[in-house]
Amino acid sequence: MILTKKIEVIINENDYAVKSGYLKQLYIWRSLVRNGANELISYLYSIDRLKYYKFITQEAKIELGIIGAKGESVKEGSASYVLLSERLKGLIPMDIANSLQQNVTKTYKESRKDILNGSAALKSYNNLPIPFSGCSIRNLNYLKEANKYTFTLFGLPFSFMLGKDRSNNKSVLDCCIAGEIKICGSSLQIDDNRKKTYLLLNVDIPKIELSLEAENFIDAQLSIDIPIVASFKNDIKMIGNKEEYLHRRIQIQKALKRAQINSTYTTGGRGRKRKTQALERFNNKEKDYINTRLHTYSKLLIDFAIKNRCKTIYLINQKEKEKQIQKNSFLLRNWGYYGLKQKLIYKASLFGINIIEKAS
Repeated sequence: MILTKKIEVIINENDYAVKSGYLKQLYIWRSLVRNGANELISYLYSIDRLKYYKFITQEAKIELGIIGAKGESVKEGSASYVLLSERLKGLIPMDIANSLQQNVTKTYKESRKDILNGSAALKSYNNLPIPFSGCSIRNLNYLKEANKYTFTLFGLPFSFMLGKDRSNNKSVLDCCIAGEIKICGSSLQIDDNRKKTYLLLNVDIPKIELSLEAENFIDAQLSIDIPIVASFKNDIKMIGNKEEYLHRRIQIQKALKRAQINSTYTTGGRGRKRKTQALERFNNKEKDYINTRLHTYSKLLIDFAIKNRCKTIYLINQKEKEKQIQKNSFLLRNWGYYGLKQKLIYKASLFGINIIEKAS
């Protein structure tokens, strides 16, 4: 089971000039990664379309072969690697280029059918995290006297502290250091709004073996008034409420709207940045609140299933609710049925619990 840990990291360097140079290098890599990803996915699409153009002769298609670095023709499957090698070699670590090629190619293959039949658009990359393989993280250590972790990535030193560690990251990282858990392909994300850098660490977590009863199951309904109503035999558990979820979201939306209106009367002085200073406080605030609440609700449901040794959780009338929410703009904007379901599936797979949708 691949688990992603989002950890805020900083460059572990006290010299301001050196630190600025490292940051500049990261921004250059991110720009190259973004441009390379957009060019690669466009190339993959153009090669696909070329096969179906009837007005291009077969001889011409053969002549449009791909030439490798040594001048010889290469297979179509290696074409994406050749493209990125030509564009990025010498400008970026090749491990980043290889990981980028794998990620973009995988994304294109997953959506290829929908793109070709016109039901989906070609993906466009903007603020793309810098990808790399797990072996690129070197010298991961815990400094007990400083209470922080350090590591190097392509020669750049990083460090981070875990704080309250509600996600139990410390035990995962300690297992990574001891070699008990494998670090998989990960990425480095730069958040321009918050001026922060995050390590999106992918680790291969083994499934937790629990003594669950196959005949035990929970019926769970996702509703508007109460996010989750779960029942096991005669035991009914209400998870969350409308006030803490829906009403809180609407409050954030209204506060953002007020800030937008009031920004009209803010003195310019330094231009747009000063006028929109109040809006920055609300940037991603609603999204963060949703993620926190949905993670909490899904965890409480999984804990309820484990407590009663249930092997299966049935989501009642889930497909019908997802159809109804598409017709209601208010619910579509404010209720996260799909996100909650995805988090349930993710957490349940860690414990071997099945999530099944069924009609009532």
